[in-house]
Amino acid sequence: MRADTPPTPDAASRDLYVAFEITPVMESDCPLNEFDGEADVIEINQQLQHGQCRTETMIQPNGSPDSSDCGKANVVHSASDVGEDCYCAVFGDFGCIPKIAGVNGDTIHIETFLSDRERLTDLVEALKAVTEELRLQQLKPIDSTNNSDASSQTVTLVLDEVTEKQREAVTKAVAAGYYSTPREASLEELADDLGISKSAYSQRLNAVESTLATRAFANTTTDM
Repeated sequence: MRADTPPTPDAASRDLYVAFEITPVMESDCPLNEFDGEADVIEINQQLQHGQCRTETMIQPNGSPDSSDCGKANVVHSASDVGEDCYCAVFGDFGCIPKIAGVNGDTIHIETFLSDRERLTDLVEALKAVTEELRLQQLKPIDSTNNSDASSQTVTLVLDEVTEKQREAVTKAVAAGYYSTPREASLEELADDLGISKSAYSQRLNAVESTLATRAFANTTTDM
């Protein structure tokens, strides 16, 4: 099956950190669908092997204070066949290793690195096809050509307070290198690709940048 196909080596000089919130298809055999809020998921280890998705999940039951299970963490082993609606297999198709950062109800928080940022838009579209809901939460372009000063070379875009159209616009902009130095794409090219005017595209990017700037200022004043 496709999950067993090794990813093609990629020697791109940049990595792109991406964080998603994913709601799996409810009818799927995803092992994580077993946790419906009756327990807190503490840690998840996951592996795709021989057409199966295997997980080890450390959980803590949400028992009452008087319950004998309260406070006792245990590890649950699960295995299921990898199907066409398995989002983990999609990450593998793009040469990504997904890390499950947490589970909150029906929502799974996944982090990964995409070595070729130009494939970001395709990855998002592929994930949309196999999930009930997909939310791009965070992007962080990392310039690996300057590892000695990596912290100053990163720009984080947190996208949980913008509209879907604004999120789509900034995703395409990041993927095309609009925010790179030197700039690798123009507003005209991005707008044509999305089928809207340059002015409309600029307004969407400005709205995202304004939201991010407002949040950054608010966080700064809070820390003062």
